[in-house]
Amino acid sequence: MNSSILVFEMKIGLISDTHDNIQNIRKAISMFSDKNVSFVIHAGDIVSPEAVEAFAGVKLIAVLGNNDHEISGLTNAVDKIGGQLKGEFYEMEQDNLIFVIYHGTNSRKKELLIRSGKYNVVVCGHTHKVQNKKFGRTLVINPGTANGWFFGYNATAAVFDTQNREPEFLNL
Repeated sequence: MNSSILVFEMKIGLISDTHDNIQNIRKAISMFSDKNVSFVIHAGDIVSPEAVEAFAGVKLIAVLGNNDHEISGLTNAVDKIGGQLKGEFYEMEQDNLIFVIYHGTNSRKKELLIRSGKYNVVVCGHTHKVQNKKFGRTLVINPGTANGWFFGYNATAAVFDTQNREPEFLNL
């Protein structure tokens, strides 16, 4: 009996805190394309509908951040590009990994999600600081800020590989 195992590798673009920096959104999308990402997760603080529209051409899944006040405009823009805006947080399963995406505005809520043990991967933003830490079985990834100028942080994004379960951080 001959059995073969198919190994499927998926790469997911991770971005957060773009804060209307359309130039850096375009840089990130170009880099994501070069890395053959299947879709992009935005962990909040897109800010304007125009910034959402800069994601046209990629499959976008986004959550709201504390600076995403124009919800109806953001929703319309996400619908226009065929993306998904999931509210404050979103759970999903991909390649036998359970993800939760949450901007991270409430640090206690973020900590509860991390420590729940329910998730393999927590994708967050808000602090603008790159993070790649393991807490028990849960990997916490913050791609940093794609905007880059707040608090002197570099503009960054990440690509998560579901096969090796490691993020690759990108300088924009």
